Amino acid sequence: MPRLMLCSLSSLVALAGCGDSFGPGDAAPDAPSSDAGDDSDVVGLAVLSSDYTSTSISLVDPATGKVTKDNCIHSGTQTPQNSLALSGDVGLPSQPQPMNLLVAIDRANSALTWIDPTTCKPLRQLDVSTGFYSNPYDVIAVSPTKAYVTRYERNAAPTPDPADHDEGDDLLIIDPSVPAITGRIALSSYAVTVPNATILARPAGALLIEDKLYVMLASLSSDFLAAGHGRLAVVDTATDQVTDTIDIPDFKNCGSMSYVESTKTLVVGCGGSFADPDQAATSGIAYIDLGAAPPRMTRKHAATPFGGRAVAGYAGDARDGALGFGVTFGEFGGDPKDQFWAFDVMAGTATKLADASDSFTFGDVLVDAQRQRVYLTDGNASTPRVHVYSFASDPTLDTSINASAATGLPPRELAWY
Repeated sequence: MPRLMLCSLSSLVALAGCGDSFGPGDAAPDAPSSDAGDDSDVVGLAVLSSDYTSTSISLVDPATGKVTKDNCIHSGTQTPQNSLALSGDVGLPSQPQPMNLLVAIDRANSALTWIDPTTCKPLRQLDVSTGFYSNPYDVIAVSPTKAYVTRYERNAAPTPDPADHDEGDDLLIIDPSVPAITGRIALSSYAVTVPNATILARPAGALLIEDKLYVMLASLSSDFLAAGHGRLAVVDTATDQVTDTIDIPDFKNCGSMSYVESTKTLVVGCGGSFADPDQAATSGIAYIDLGAAPPRMTRKHAATPFGGRAVAGYAGDARDGALGFGVTFGEFGGDPKDQFWAFDVMAGTATKLADASDSFTFGDVLVDAQRQRVYLTDGNASTPRVHVYSFASDPTLDTSINASAATGLPPRELAWY
């Protein structure tokens, strides 16, 4: 489940990737397969709301659109199982976890918290900082006893002992059942080089498809002013080795990922570099054929149809990949505001579905391919909602869900569990 480009306070600058999905309890025809077992069948929708000071996670039944647990866990929740309460900079995993557990990815605290959604009780917590601000972005489970954590930051002063796993800019390997750190996969050497700049790999989102993990590398400098083109690192989960890289030429700051199983196509949304004079010129949508040997980008769409704006986040798996949904961000303190779009892939045309009340208000996009619905978070200050659009025919607004009535916090991220 890919994630939208503005996922958190830390990604407000980096614009790293976020969202799409499948229906809870269904066979999920467009969902990437994994080895997490039958327990990975999703049962509900998690809505993360935050004002970047406080965080709350609520649960929704997508079959009815009803909130089943408002404020399930929040920044004030603290037990012996989670000695660190949630900060205001928290994310959700891009794919469901074994046994339908929730995982809160606390970027400010560099910690992961596993939560039982039936009781809303924290079960365990793992510090993944290893002594520095590691900025974890995603958690991808291979099984109940093995998962990967993408760590977006690099340690400026790691120890000489590799057993400390403290270099960062990597995939941390963990055993969630303990929880414990068991290893790491270095990714710095796979960053795209840029002349006269030091580039970090900056692994953000990742998708597990069969036995391969596709990790998106943002390839950005420490100050975010230099960016390489898009690149995926392909990891063999049996050997924990990087076996291939897939380049996305011309587009930068790629993050959103959607998988269309029927055509074995990985759809990637790229937000472009905000440091470029024309950010939209390096923004667009790329299509990776995973059925090819070796997998490679086969085609792409520039961001031009989206009102000439950079595509901040994109979910491209609706109607077996024929339809996509994207958000374009507005300008700080000006026009245009955020906009929500439907994209006809064959025609190469985009239709605007909604304007936000302000810039940087629209957030995560999540596609329920089975039910032909797409979810969009709207952080409107007075009426924060999750909007639900139907695309059974022409995409239209069906309903809106107030998933944070108890707190009034604006919804930012969505995830299946």
